[in-house]
Amino acid sequence: TLQQKSVAKCHFSTKKTAAVAQKLYEGLKIGSEQVGLITYMRTDSTRLSPEFVNNASSFIEKKYGKEYVGRASTKQNKGLVQDAHEAIRPTSLDYEPKAIKEYLTPDQYSLYSLIYKRAIASLMSEKVDEVTAVKLDGNGYIFKCDGVVNQFPGYSKIYESSDKPNDSKALPKLEEGQMLEATSLTKEQHFTQAPPRYSEAKLVKMMQELGIGRPSTYASTISTLYDRKY
Repeated sequence: TLQQKSVAKCHFSTKKTAAVAQKLYEGLKIGSEQVGLITYMRTDSTRLSPEFVNNASSFIEKKYGKEYVGRASTKQNKGLVQDAHEAIRPTSLDYEPKAIKEYLTPDQYSLYSLIYKRAIASLMSEKVDEVTAVKLDGNGYIFKCDGVVNQFPGYSKIYESSDKPNDSKALPKLEEGQMLEATSLTKEQHFTQAPPRYSEAKLVKMMQELGIGRPSTYASTISTLYDRKY
């Protein structure tokens, strides 16, 4: 059984996205009110305020059930982390993305939905999958297949209404020593290729792993790469 947990942390990797985030932070006209939809976004912290955690826990229990309520850290982070501000989150859970979609541009809606759902998901219980691996011995050649069956959706419940496909892949019922008939065999040959170009997400991940810069500098670093046509 595998357990997976999401993290309430987003990085804005381009000037355009950072500009959209700035608008969400400064405030937009929602009906007759000027509303700041997200908290201060130039932060590395994964900490959430106790008030938001309590409100979100009540929201999760009411909408999904008590078993979906998880835990979160409200303690200040240590080390090389900009922690003066808490993690990026929606200022109020009352402004659900779909409810205010008409007041947002497509970019604003996409980014706000990401922040809203990720913040709530980080406070939900863990997703539990049952993973089964089967090895088949065919004339000395070993073939392997994996099956994944979700046992409890946990935090992924909040993403069910999105376009993400269901990642469950159940295997048929099998027994040890069972003889299976091969219905087809496909031969493929692969050649070594040069590594692909970095996407923005992979570049950020690589910089995190190597300790290059910090989240607050990723946007300017990637913008420089674009400006110099690297």
